[in-house]
Amino acid sequence: MSEKTIQEEIQSIIPDLFPVLEPEFDWELVKHFYEFLKRDNEKGGFFSKNDSEKILERHILESLIFVWKMKTTGYVSRETNIADVGTGPGLPGFLFAVLKKAPHVFLVDSQKRKLALLETEVTSGSLTKVSKRVEFIFARTEEINSNFDVVTSRAMVPYPYIAEVTTRMVKQKGILCPFLAQPYQDLEKETEVLSNNGFIMKKEIPIPELEFVGKRHIKILQKNSLPKKGYPREWKEIVKETKSKNG
Repeated sequence: MSEKTIQEEIQSIIPDLFPVLEPEFDWELVKHFYEFLKRDNEKGGFFSKNDSEKILERHILESLIFVWKMKTTGYVSRETNIADVGTGPGLPGFLFAVLKKAPHVFLVDSQKRKLALLETEVTSGSLTKVSKRVEFIFARTEEINSNFDVVTSRAMVPYPYIAEVTTRMVKQKGILCPFLAQPYQDLEKETEVLSNNGFIMKKEIPIPELEFVGKRHIKILQKNSLPKKGYPREWKEIVKETKSKNG
């Protein structure tokens, strides 16, 4: 029996949603990315042992659906400059580059161990097709001053502090779109952190399509003003607060 294609594998997991996803992505690139993650997982320490058996469902599929949501809700187009912070081996950010109408993607991580492997794959391996639309930034997020239209992040810094760490990266009227699991309960703290760093909550996009892996949603935070005086704080101050917050 012949091996399943990546489309067939994904279709077997999300049969109802797949026909909507199929026309949006370059599946050959998705397949090469999946093969890269499997092949270099041990070398790069991408996933825990438990997760490494579920790369397709937990990582690729989850990221594809996030990217599809961002595109179909109108937040990402071909003209967008998008940065994915704490991207590791390119999750979820690299999946923006495999859209048929892909934006310009910047992948940001201070740890070279994971991201440098993807850079090699893009410059001289199976993913060279995207080399003109993907750039790699090896730096700490809080040290980057830039003007991105959209900044995304999946579990890099606890929410809402991701707004403080990324505020210098997001242009005025640009958006920060953290990809989150559980709803954040402390609304007072959320409002305080967002407003200190120049953001307002524009909307929240639920992702019922991912209920098979658990609750997932995207927050759309617009940068409406410059941060207040004294913000963003030094990284060690932010860490201290996130630790006391999380017990």
